[in-house]
Amino acid sequence: MMKKKTKNRLISFFSRAKREKLVVLASLSVAFLGLLVIVIVLASSLFITERLKLVNEIEKNFNNAVFELQRGSFNPYSLLNEKRVKGIALYDSRGSIIVSYGQVYNMLPIASISAEANKNDDNNIIRLNLKSKTMEYTRLIRLPLMIQDVNYEGDISRYFPSSLIDYTTIMYISFDATPYLTSVNILLFGTFIALSGIVLLYVFVIRTYLENRSYKSQMVKQENLVNLGQAARTLTHEIKNPLSAITIQIALLKRQLRDSDSLEEVELISKEVQRLIQLTNRVSDFLKNPEGQPEEIDAAELIRSLVPLFSYEIKIISSSEQSATILFDKDRLRSVLENLLKNAVESCEGRDPQVEVEITLDRKNVYHIFIRDRGDGIKKGDTEKLFDPFYTTKIHGSGIGLSISRQFLRARGGDIKLYPRPGGGSVAEVTISKFSLVQELVLNGPIINKKGKKK
Repeated sequence: MMKKKTKNRLISFFSRAKREKLVVLASLSVAFLGLLVIVIVLASSLFITERLKLVNEIEKNFNNAVFELQRGSFNPYSLLNEKRVKGIALYDSRGSIIVSYGQVYNMLPIASISAEANKNDDNNIIRLNLKSKTMEYTRLIRLPLMIQDVNYEGDISRYFPSSLIDYTTIMYISFDATPYLTSVNILLFGTFIALSGIVLLYVFVIRTYLENRSYKSQMVKQENLVNLGQAARTLTHEIKNPLSAITIQIALLKRQLRDSDSLEEVELISKEVQRLIQLTNRVSDFLKNPEGQPEEIDAAELIRSLVPLFSYEIKIISSSEQSATILFDKDRLRSVLENLLKNAVESCEGRDPQVEVEITLDRKNVYHIFIRDRGDGIKKGDTEKLFDPFYTTKIHGSGIGLSISRQFLRARGGDIKLYPRPGGGSVAEVTISKFSLVQELVLNGPIINKKGKKK
């Protein structure tokens, strides 16, 4: 009952932590998304403002030109010389030039202008010509306009005699858009920089938050290890002596109840006592020097020697490395491999887990020992929890084995990974560097020989 309550509390704690993480990430995402929207809206407003400034200036010059034409006092060259106007022209309904000054079309593209006018339901058409860097303005007018004879020596504009125009006419004016395009490019660059800065800031904040959570989790684990160390001293002193006394009494009971029906119950008590003794020994090992006495060991040979100890068949892949020489404490390596093989064999109940072992060597001279099974697999979210001290999914498990195994391997630069196996089951992957005398001398100085003595 107590164990169930503790488990429920742990589940509640982790669910709260996960919920807190999701809330924080969602809040940060919404805040930065809002900031992006603000920047985009502000940039759009600035773009519209710049365009309106240019359109307003064009409208002003256009209206001045129309007014002067109506009065019969139109002098296009003053407009071309003093303003940013690059060309003015009048076209008939077919797009042919009636009169033109400056840089204009020889033939106005009536089809595209009419289509755009119908689309926008407006007789005023404004188009940006990026090729010539001009803003083109066209308007359909029907006014009696007097075009005066103008003699402008050296001008490329066409010369027409005085005439009276009294039919539908298209007036065209092209305006220098270089300053507008420069402002637009500056705004685009500034917007890109602002958006990039916001995205980078978002990534930085999220990464910092996740790293802080990771550091906090590591600090909690370190605190648990410290508490475990303090508890281990008490456990070793307070539990081992009573357990020794109980073991002696059980041995006496076995002699007295040799032919009794109660011998099975005594055997059960003996097994549980031995399990407690092993638990205290493992806790002590967890706090001792995890590196132990390193020596040159063939991990492949050690695995082959462990295979016959299990009730189910353990298959060694034929393509595996036949020899895997590493520098490791023999007892600790045996403990690591035996624990992983035992977990694989006990991964399901009532059927063959189909355990197989494969050893490979990568280009970095690192051995990968894969222990695969077809058991019940690893539950989602349990991958890292399985390495926490005292966390276990077994009824009679203590949760110490994997935690100690990882400590032993990391002390020698290795590691353990647990992940689901495609098709069902799980995979335990052990990584450990291949033994190299030169590398060992460079990294760790004088190495340990096969007998455990320093050279």
